[in-house]
Amino acid sequence: MALEKVRLIGSGLPLGAVQGLLIVCLALALGQQEAAGAYSQQELLTWLQQSNLGYQVLQQANSSSDELLCATEVGLLLQAAERHALPALQVLDAWGKFPHGLLYGHFSDLGNYESCLSQSLSNSATALAASKYCLAHIAFESLLAMDEDTVSISIGTCIPAACSANQLNRWLNNYLQRIFEDSVAPQLQLVQESNCALAAREPMAALDWFAIVLLITLALLVMLCTLLDYFKGPQKLLAAFSLRQNLRQLMKISRPSIHLIPCLHGIRCLTIIWIIWGHDYMFLLLAPNVNSYEVIAWAQTPFSMILQSGTIAVDTFFLLSGMLLVMSTLRELERRSGRLNVPLMYLHRIVRLTPVLAIAVLFLMTLFPRLDSGPLWQQFTSSSQLCYDTWWATLLYVQNYAAAGRMCLGHAWYLAVDMQLFLLSPLLLWPLYRWRRRAVAGIVLLIALLFGCVFSIIMLNKLTVFNRKGNLGADSMEMRMIYYTTHARAMPWLIGLLFGCFLHGEQGRRRRLPAWLMLLLWLLALLFIATAIWSVYPYTRPGAAEISPLAGAFYLCCSRIAWPLAICWLIWACQSGRGGLVNTLLSWSFWQPVSKLSYCLYIWHLLIEMANTGRIKSSQHFSNYDAILHFWSDFGITLLVALLMYLCVEAPFVQVELHLIRTLRSRATPTAPKPHTVTPTVSLAVIAAPTSISQQNLIEA
Repeated sequence: MALEKVRLIGSGLPLGAVQGLLIVCLALALGQQEAAGAYSQQELLTWLQQSNLGYQVLQQANSSSDELLCATEVGLLLQAAERHALPALQVLDAWGKFPHGLLYGHFSDLGNYESCLSQSLSNSATALAASKYCLAHIAFESLLAMDEDTVSISIGTCIPAACSANQLNRWLNNYLQRIFEDSVAPQLQLVQESNCALAAREPMAALDWFAIVLLITLALLVMLCTLLDYFKGPQKLLAAFSLRQNLRQLMKISRPSIHLIPCLHGIRCLTIIWIIWGHDYMFLLLAPNVNSYEVIAWAQTPFSMILQSGTIAVDTFFLLSGMLLVMSTLRELERRSGRLNVPLMYLHRIVRLTPVLAIAVLFLMTLFPRLDSGPLWQQFTSSSQLCYDTWWATLLYVQNYAAAGRMCLGHAWYLAVDMQLFLLSPLLLWPLYRWRRRAVAGIVLLIALLFGCVFSIIMLNKLTVFNRKGNLGADSMEMRMIYYTTHARAMPWLIGLLFGCFLHGEQGRRRRLPAWLMLLLWLLALLFIATAIWSVYPYTRPGAAEISPLAGAFYLCCSRIAWPLAICWLIWACQSGRGGLVNTLLSWSFWQPVSKLSYCLYIWHLLIEMANTGRIKSSQHFSNYDAILHFWSDFGITLLVALLMYLCVEAPFVQVELHLIRTLRSRATPTAPKPHTVTPTVSLAVIAAPTSISQQNLIEA
């Protein structure tokens, strides 16, 4: 029609004539449709009623002894549906059905969550009560020869709010037994009350209001300090909360020097991106997909091993943690003749990490569950309930032992391990300064002992190091014993201590190595990286046996040594000017601002991913391209949140601490020499401001 219109206009007909002709053509088309005929609205409503799963299931309520209020509301709903009342049919229409594409891996029909909980239904002329959405899970034996013996089909349901999950469970069992001719075991647990949701939310508690007041107060403080800084200049302590000052500090680009290794910024950024990307895949696999069987084929590709072996990315942070710690500490010990202010080290570490972590825990406990809703919201945000029991373990950095399997922030186990290693570090740092070679030998022996310890734990408990079916964050014995325990993750950190000690002794010297040796070391580093990532790839192939405890023990223990050694070579090659294009990429100045945000990125990224996955209201398609789309959306939002947390929380608290330390130092330093001075009770070593490089892994080097 559009083409004909163009031709008519081009032929010289007036525009009004063309419009009139179009109206005539439209009238003729409508007349042809009316002549062809259509089913009536009543017939459509009849079809909606008779083919509806909810209508069939709720019929079972009439033949069962239920609570009076629930039975009454179900009866009113069915009577309204018989009269073809639209509000009642909307409730039934919100039900899911048997999913199409079952043999392709589509196991979920979530129904219409928002339609079920619509407030307009309770205010309609039919006086229907409010509704409740529940997600039912029905298990069947698998039709295909897959690894899983059973498949769980998830179907969204919508019932009156007065009815319980147990009643719905009974109706579903009765319906299934009727259509399967009593072949199903009686009263299977298909619905849990935790999988149900109401439109009305619980009222705000005192802790919720406290979180709101705290965040508003912090925002007002930042705005006030920013305005004062802009119009009146820096106001001493208040300047710490100025967005202008903190943003300037964030965007400051440091030049290479003997104490700054530029490639660390790129390594840190790429590692945090790898972690966020891997968690994005994890949530995409946990979400309902229309092609779940394609995931099995994806998991058998070499590319998938980059994600399946992604847990070694954390070892990079442990390596950087030990390396930066020993470099800064040895420099401090040499500058102060062997004196080390351990309490100040601990204080600076706690002030640097705890405020951002505390706000994340408080937000997860209070406001996070209220951000959104959906059929899967409770499933993906239920960890917020754990915070009421284990928040103290998170803030004390002991959750990897004290709250194993029920941690408030699951990924915060890393902070616990790193903090515990940091608290023990003076036992190794001072010997490294005092007895360099003997201390190095002792650390090498300690690495060997930890290697044997982890190896023995795997063998004695017959742990499965690599599960071909995937471990998507579920609690297990392997996670508790060899994943987030300090003694199992200390080897890369100790290697970082040794490497940092080596770099400190080099003092920026660039050693010349033969070309053949350089090539050999590059090939060896690439071999270590490939081994750590793809060693277990054969166990993903169809028909392959599960990895044995012996093979798993060798793989886990050796990879936690091979990977840090490969990263050590990469850092040394870049620092010594032999990194080539790799050094150019990793030392790109663009990485420095993102590197300063890496700690906030790590803390907040999982909350963003939980929220974005929990709010899903329909099945989606899984592919690598879809995963990239999810990653960029999640990473973009996480970057914005991390920027706010850095500017408003992390940087201000560190600046306040440094300001107080400078004040104490100025008061302890005498203004003029006197003949009979008395040695101050507090030495300069005690109140000296910590150096910027003394922070670990995720913090700016």
